[in-house]
Amino acid sequence: MVRVAFLFCVFAFSCFGFDLHSNIKSIISEQSYAKNRDKIEQIFAIESDFIDSRGNPNYAKITNTLRVNSLLNLSFALPVNLEIAFYSPSSDILLFKSVSEALKNLGYSYFLSKSLKTDTQGIVWQISMNSRFLLDPGAIYRELGKNQIYIKDINRDGEFSFTYSIDASKAVLSTHQYISDSEFDLAKPLEPYFLNISGKSEALIKSYASDSWICVIKVLDRDLNLITQIKSDKPEKEIYIKFPPNSYYMLIDDAFSLENIKRGLKIYIKSN
Repeated sequence: MVRVAFLFCVFAFSCFGFDLHSNIKSIISEQSYAKNRDKIEQIFAIESDFIDSRGNPNYAKITNTLRVNSLLNLSFALPVNLEIAFYSPSSDILLFKSVSEALKNLGYSYFLSKSLKTDTQGIVWQISMNSRFLLDPGAIYRELGKNQIYIKDINRDGEFSFTYSIDASKAVLSTHQYISDSEFDLAKPLEPYFLNISGKSEALIKSYASDSWICVIKVLDRDLNLITQIKSDKPEKEIYIKFPPNSYYMLIDDAFSLENIKRGLKIYIKSN
């Protein structure tokens, strides 16, 4: 269980710098580190080689170096119960969406959300999963990095328990692509459309004549807080929306089923 007091430790630690060897201990365990200390100190002698261009720990390089030197084993003969906590100063919705998306892309589709703790310093979201494989720090580092989300520190709380301190202050989530200032066809959706509307002023959204779109449109800020919403109780053929200040994302859905817009939608999004 992640204690609130530990949140402050993680926050303070991430503010004052990165301790390479503390992170290596967390990744491979203190026992393995102690057993191979001389070898590790030699391999990681130039610590600056393991910092990325943004000044964050390069967990992809760290874990790959451990692996090629036979110092990292992420698999077990039988499934184990993993407990992973993610700490962030960002909003809870942003934390949920960014981490859930990264885990899903890595093949972790099934996990249990155990607890959510918040205070003035940030949020700790704890999940558990049953797996034969530990979460690969290098893999999730790369996945989160695609959305400009960075791991600042990893702490091992137990044999199968970890806390990841992440920085999502510059996060830009994966969104559906479109072209501004011209009508654009959105293909048949497999999930609600999620668009980046930063720097845009308004939108006109049209459904196909043979579809029956019961629209749900949400405009969100950068932290995924709801700014405004349009929700219909009847089929719509055309919806116009002017974006309020601080609009950053737009989610377009159907109130009942995406089958109601199985032919997709047409959008015109105007730049400021």
